Amino acid sequence: MNRFSEIKEAVTSKKLAQYILLPTSFFLPFSVAMANDEIDTLMDMSLEDLSRASVTLTSVAKKEQSLKSVPAAVHVITAEQIRRSGARSVPEALSLAPGIHVSRLSETNWAVSSRGVNEMLFNKLLVSIDGRSVFNPITSGVIWENLNIMMADIDRIEVLLGPAGTMWGGNAANGVINIITKDADQTRGLYTELMFGGEDHEELNLRLGSKVNQDIDARLSFKAIRSAYSTEDRGDWRSYNTNLRVDHSTSNSEVTFQLGAYNTDIHTESSTSHFSVMAPTSMAYDEYSRGYFGKLNIDTELNTGMLSINLWSDKHDLNYEYFKGNYRNWDLDIYYRLPVFDESELTVGGGGRGTKSEVVPIVSGFSMNRAPVETRIYSDLEQTYQSYNVYGQLETDLTERLTSYVGVKVEYFGLVDRYEWLPQARFSYDYSPSHQFWVGLGRAVVTPSMVDTASTMFDFNVEQLTENQSSLDSTIVRGEQNLSTESVVTLDMGHRYYMSSTLSTSTTLYYSHYDNVRGIAYDHAMYQLPPPVDPWYLSPMEFYKYTDQIEANTWGVELATFWQPRSDFRFNVNYSFRQAKAKCKQAGLCVDEFISETRTRQPNHMISAQTMWDVTDTVQFDLVYKYIHGKNNGFAHDGWDKISTLDARLAWQQKQDWPRVEVLVDGVFNDHGYYESNRSAAYRLDRQVYVKAVWMMQ
Repeated sequence: MNRFSEIKEAVTSKKLAQYILLPTSFFLPFSVAMANDEIDTLMDMSLEDLSRASVTLTSVAKKEQSLKSVPAAVHVITAEQIRRSGARSVPEALSLAPGIHVSRLSETNWAVSSRGVNEMLFNKLLVSIDGRSVFNPITSGVIWENLNIMMADIDRIEVLLGPAGTMWGGNAANGVINIITKDADQTRGLYTELMFGGEDHEELNLRLGSKVNQDIDARLSFKAIRSAYSTEDRGDWRSYNTNLRVDHSTSNSEVTFQLGAYNTDIHTESSTSHFSVMAPTSMAYDEYSRGYFGKLNIDTELNTGMLSINLWSDKHDLNYEYFKGNYRNWDLDIYYRLPVFDESELTVGGGGRGTKSEVVPIVSGFSMNRAPVETRIYSDLEQTYQSYNVYGQLETDLTERLTSYVGVKVEYFGLVDRYEWLPQARFSYDYSPSHQFWVGLGRAVVTPSMVDTASTMFDFNVEQLTENQSSLDSTIVRGEQNLSTESVVTLDMGHRYYMSSTLSTSTTLYYSHYDNVRGIAYDHAMYQLPPPVDPWYLSPMEFYKYTDQIEANTWGVELATFWQPRSDFRFNVNYSFRQAKAKCKQAGLCVDEFISETRTRQPNHMISAQTMWDVTDTVQFDLVYKYIHGKNNGFAHDGWDKISTLDARLAWQQKQDWPRVEVLVDGVFNDHGYYESNRSAAYRLDRQVYVKAVWMMQ
């Protein structure tokens, strides 16, 4: 069987059936070629071979589908790109895609955003693993340190930029990151990986895969990491993750069952000196987060189309100094895809999600000898709510070159007792075999979280100036129960150009309007009460509340280029530009520092580049370059640094059944430390060296 036939057979499996329904996933450049066992052989294929496979693949419904004609900004990070980048975590791998801003907050924690202002819990990006959402419904956003899956299990990461509410629902406002793991039949045998390096990093990855019988394959994966943990103080971070996957395949159906669990423990210590107590005061913090999930996916071919059923449930416990709580979800999504008329295909579906969450009251670190920072968060609210949705999308070949995608989802959000319409319309025009133009218009929403609506935060920030004099800033920020739903309407358009079999480009322009954006406002109602005082320091407090009275506009451009000048050398380069403007709809309400450009001053020029060079049959040398144009607003402890950093990977494997040894260097030319995030909450990055050994036995 030739290589193209192998790819065609592989992608007609359930993977394509599950993701072909996304309005923005029809363009999967060359990564679908990873859907069989011969990964190394497929990665040697030229761009022409790989793009041809993505154009003419046949779905499970036995319909020829032009993948590259779909009108959306989709970028795929392949397993080969991830491995050869040296990425140790999902956020590190995401920096290989345009439009994604990745900044490190500590050795193990990250802030990731798409087309927007970056913050630790970015609430406008939906992240999923094999279709299971890892979005935190209590605080909104993703806690990336808990997304510690085994990198060798990832088949590809699909980065979908722009609103995707029609197929993905709430919180897919600026895009979707879908992490797709390998089928069990791709991971047979024993896989062992050891890594040691900077910041006391120690990592073990183990995987055992087996063919149970003619129809069933299974694998069990385990990952353990120990490393330093730092925000302002030194500490120790340990993480354990295990996953079980079982695939049952027949000629017309596939069933996938997954179980997984994680446990993260953090221990930090700090020492502070006070004039009232001359000896240093030690404060130790022990934090943890734990969770588990189960997932069932069924894809079956019927006489008239393809039926997919996806069911998952999870539970998470979070015990941090700044947040304590737990939540659990169940989720059901059913959709049916069938041809209608002569030139159209209809997808109809629906589902629901139930969430039970609780925020535990916190009194964090108060000390009678005047500790520098004291924080209290109170909320005793426990909530149980459901969300339901129905959706449909019609794909029509209007002409031989023009294709339309029109769809809408109606979703009920139980937390805020509100219905939302999430429509989209997109068009693709194939000007020639080498040129494709597309345009799209869509709407998506972000629902308020429990922290936004039902929490109250007390913040006491004490700085002792002399033995008898101290400076105190005391604030209270309370939730607002009647917050409106954040919404975004985005118009984007793009062009793809296949110049030759070794060179291709992708260009996207976008403009987004946001309404009811989450922010901080003055709590004028509290200021009308008699002036309160702090009982310990007799200092007045400041009162704030969450608000939805902010609107914003963003616009930008995203460029991606693939170049393969030689069969043993590949080059990917991305450039992104973004600009954001925000304002408060009610004069005198919003706190200026939370919306003004002089305070956010976030980078708006970003470049990433990756080279992959097969020096010989046994040696690989790869580089990853990242540039972020930071902005300094004149404050020594604020603003963003300008980043220009180069990472390198050197790998050697004498024979296929020998261990592979890799040396990874982060920040090759960075003689001095640098910061990837805002300096007010930044973690200094220094040059680090890691050594990795990988051994695979079939």
